[in-house]
Amino acid sequence: MRFCRKRQGVFFLLLLAGCVMGASPAWALPEFMLRFTQDPYSRPEFRAQCSTCHINPQGGGPRNPFGSAFEKNQHIVTPEFRQAWPDHFLPSVTTAPVASAQGEVKVTLFANERDTVLEIGGERYRLHLKEARLEKVTPEEAARLVAAPPPPPAAAREPKLPLRDQPTFDHTLVNLPTALPYERGSLSMRFTHRFTQPVIRIGEDCDGCAGVSDLYGFDSFSYSSLGGTYGITNRLAATMYRSPLERNYEFGGSVQLLRQQGREPFSAAMKATVESRLLFVPEKRDSERFQTTNLAFPVSRAISTVAEVFVVPMVSFRANPLAASPGPSVPEGEKRSHLGVIGLGTSIRFRPRTALVMEWLPRVAGFRATGSRNAYAFGILRSTNRHVFELVLSNSIATTTSRATSTGSADFALGFNLYRRLR
Repeated sequence: MRFCRKRQGVFFLLLLAGCVMGASPAWALPEFMLRFTQDPYSRPEFRAQCSTCHINPQGGGPRNPFGSAFEKNQHIVTPEFRQAWPDHFLPSVTTAPVASAQGEVKVTLFANERDTVLEIGGERYRLHLKEARLEKVTPEEAARLVAAPPPPPAAAREPKLPLRDQPTFDHTLVNLPTALPYERGSLSMRFTHRFTQPVIRIGEDCDGCAGVSDLYGFDSFSYSSLGGTYGITNRLAATMYRSPLERNYEFGGSVQLLRQQGREPFSAAMKATVESRLLFVPEKRDSERFQTTNLAFPVSRAISTVAEVFVVPMVSFRANPLAASPGPSVPEGEKRSHLGVIGLGTSIRFRPRTALVMEWLPRVAGFRATGSRNAYAFGILRSTNRHVFELVLSNSIATTTSRATSTGSADFALGFNLYRRLR
């Protein structure tokens, strides 16, 4: 019994020691802070400090402007990044002198990683690293270089998503495709949600429309769809999209034809997709797949950084699954197989990260279901570093190309779109 109590006492002491030791803070830097701290040009007062990148001095949570810029630069310290944040980096670093037969040797290395000043026995030399060239300089010129090192060459600006210097944030307005360019290797996700209970009905009273007690339709049945886009090159992208409405799949691609810059007065693209939806065939008493091919040619013109106007001719081949066997009393619009639309839209940015969008998709030829109307949609967008959230009001709950353009109704319901840049 005494032996057991002795073992219990030893165990308790070990446990207490473990708790005390575990309670002491373990100091370890996150990977990204370690990159900054180990950079020889980082200012010592900012090293190993969570407040260097975060608003909260303890770390975690929202980032401050430097932390956001560091993340945007993929957490890599480059000469251009050092130049953009001179208050966080030293312009140059001078080594301790080393004795030699010719006298003391000191080296001053510049943060631009292009130049070095050597001091050997009182003589100064400038080493051009990029040009592999060495030249002798006077003490005054060496002092001037150390005081104001030459800046690195300006990096070429590439388009980024969302494009903060353009009034359009997403590759769609609501359902209408835009001419926003893609980036090679970019991967993005698109999530759409459409509620089915209307909040407005055009032309008559709406007893079933959602009000405050119904949360304006937010607690009604809804359709949630998901898709993604991958930038194969800066001009070519592949897309795939899945909607539960008729178990619809839409996949295809986009080619950038023009980009509004320099002498090109507008942007233009071509988008081709194939829709495959599951339909019930009464004659076969079974379901089968029905394919529709879509072509869209979005053309846009940006007006400064405030607004952008879109004209999008669209054609859907085999948009009507009932065109093959029309009845004698079927209206003429339902006998046609194909569908032609000229979509019109605009995006108006009224804050740096917020825009109002509107679109109208009038059918100009082909298939027209009885009782259907042209599709309208309105939305308000808010963008962050990698997200674009859009609150939508639309008279069509469909979100694939041919279905969104052919199923407009008198009812307007709420929904939302979510765009997420994954890389």
